Amino acid sequence: MSPRPARAPEAVAVFALTVFVLAMTAHSYGLGYDEPVYMSRAQEAGAWLRLLRIDPGDALSDSGIRPFWDARNEQQPGFLKLWAALTTPVVAGLLPALAALRFGTHLLVGAACAGLYLFVASLWGRIEALAAVGALLTLPRTFAHSHLLALDAPVMAAIFVSLHLFYLAARERSWWWAAAGSAAWGIALSTKVNAFFVPIIVVPWLALYARDALLPALVCGATVGPLSFLLTWPWLWHDTLARLGSYMAFHMRHWQIHVTYFGRRWAPAPWHYPLVMTLITTPVTTLLAAAAGAACMVREPRTVPDADWRERWADTSWRRRAAGALIGWALLVHVLMNSLPGTPKYNGVRLFQPIFPLLAVAAGVGIGWAAGAARRWVASRGRGAGESMPQIAAVLVVLIALALPLRAVVDYHPYQMSYYNALIGGLPGAARAGMEPTYWGETYLSGALWLNQHAPPGALAWIEPPGVEATMGVYRSLGVLRNDIRTTAGPETIEEADFAIFQNKSTEFTELSRGLLATRRPRATIELHGVPLLFIFDLSNEGNPT
Repeated sequence: MSPRPARAPEAVAVFALTVFVLAMTAHSYGLGYDEPVYMSRAQEAGAWLRLLRIDPGDALSDSGIRPFWDARNEQQPGFLKLWAALTTPVVAGLLPALAALRFGTHLLVGAACAGLYLFVASLWGRIEALAAVGALLTLPRTFAHSHLLALDAPVMAAIFVSLHLFYLAARERSWWWAAAGSAAWGIALSTKVNAFFVPIIVVPWLALYARDALLPALVCGATVGPLSFLLTWPWLWHDTLARLGSYMAFHMRHWQIHVTYFGRRWAPAPWHYPLVMTLITTPVTTLLAAAAGAACMVREPRTVPDADWRERWADTSWRRRAAGALIGWALLVHVLMNSLPGTPKYNGVRLFQPIFPLLAVAAGVGIGWAAGAARRWVASRGRGAGESMPQIAAVLVVLIALALPLRAVVDYHPYQMSYYNALIGGLPGAARAGMEPTYWGETYLSGALWLNQHAPPGALAWIEPPGVEATMGVYRSLGVLRNDIRTTAGPETIEEADFAIFQNKSTEFTELSRGLLATRRPRATIELHGVPLLFIFDLSNEGNPT
């Protein structure tokens, strides 16, 4: 029951098309808050790799690792930095600079989409598999995050690939698949700390549906997983226990970040934040399709209850029920863990991206069910419908189900992180309800481009919050922002500035930015559907008071 070779070319095509679409659109997105940090760390990892080639002994020593991998300040694992250092040179000069730096993320998301296709196609069919991939890529916020050199889309990809591989380990009773799933889990851990959820998902599921595969998963999870984690983070190669303890302690006491949620400032947001944000930032069509798909999974016929494992897993209905249980349980674990009182909750759905491939599986099954129902209904009309009409009806259902979310992706481009669905009245309705119109700084790219066109030579732009001044420096180094335009931050420098720029995120407003909003009319605003995302104020004598 190994994966069908005939599907491998199809999965490769899904991978290639996903990577192509992401790479071709990546330069449109401004830098997220964390990206300058990871770009800098990727450059350091690249320098360490060059040292490793020249002098392996020095590079592998503690004194050789420290200058390039010291994680005491931000305590984030090593995989993404190492991966970006390896992948960026592959496309450097072929893609715009921003897209090249982000190419590693595109490859990981492409791999997740290929795995999603194989997982769904082997159980429900090609139509459902294509619909599942389409459902994932037409989630506006997930589509945006899939472009960035940040942790969220890569850990989403690694966790889903790990779950898929553990499913194959259960189906095949294979130590090799268990080792592969554990290696993917280790990479997920080396990407972001919330990958620790994976054993909570896999172990109980195996105990219920594939007990004979539990031992390989436990052994490989206890050996291959930690080894994969350690191998991709050189910082832990010396003084391992102390540094690992410091990493764990850092995340146990991670500072809380404020969020505006229905007009109130929270830190952290209430327990229902992940559930509500998922419901109001996922296209309604996709939500309905996922609900239909979940119903199909629950109603899967129960067969061969007394057969041994080989007969059970040879039965399609059993495999579907087992897979549906894995997806449902994984979704429940992620929602529950992200809803715990102390769990950080902010930035929309960014922190719980791993739930969306699971939602896409259900949506793919639901779209496939609707397509099948349409095909059967047209076929029941008799010969008058024509021989090809049932298939045409099925295809139309799939196209319509994906076209509506795709329209939202196109409509919001490149600000899909500001997407809200019709349940809350879109972005204007969300703004009226007291939700954050934007949150992660990608709109400052538009501010940089505006300055290029309108700022006089040598202009000084005041940036809030102060950390984003570094982002503007990255834009300058990449040739996105004019070299003569200077930036500053902090309350003590605003009097010298010619312009002030800050995003429409009320939890970041200070006395200065509130004062500007109250007393001056912006020189320009970056808007979407009539809602401001970024404010630009002229502070010169020619500035316009309210």
